[in-house]
Amino acid sequence: RRDGTLLAKDPVVRHKLAESATEIEACRLIFWNAGWKMCNGLPFSMDSAMGKVMADEMGQRLFNKGTQIMGPYSQLGEATKWAPLRAEIQKWYLSSFGHTIAGGTSEIIRNTIATVGLGLPRG
Repeated sequence: RRDGTLLAKDPVVRHKLAESATEIEACRLIFWNAGWKMCNGLPFSMDSAMGKVMADEMGQRLFNKGTQIMGPYSQLGEATKWAPLRAEIQKWYLSSFGHTIAGGTSEIIRNTIATVGLGLPRG
């Protein structure tokens, strides 16, 4: 609740949640497609690379939205009784930045998608 109103009734919050749900579903379908290709003996490296970039960056956006929705309370640590969701949003938000670096940066993976997956010349 914020100012006595359920967050689910706030149109801005509803928009953020709908946007995130759409992104999550699109990302899920990319990975399902990669899995289908793998099971059928088709090349799937571009699909898995696209999925990694999308999932990592979506995670940053998702937890950024979470901190926006929770407002200043999202910055409270888990030792504070007022921390929403036991400060999980804060922890995931802070760790989400490492995901775009671990396993190859998003920029490097995008270059690989462009050159190997799409056959574009090197920049």
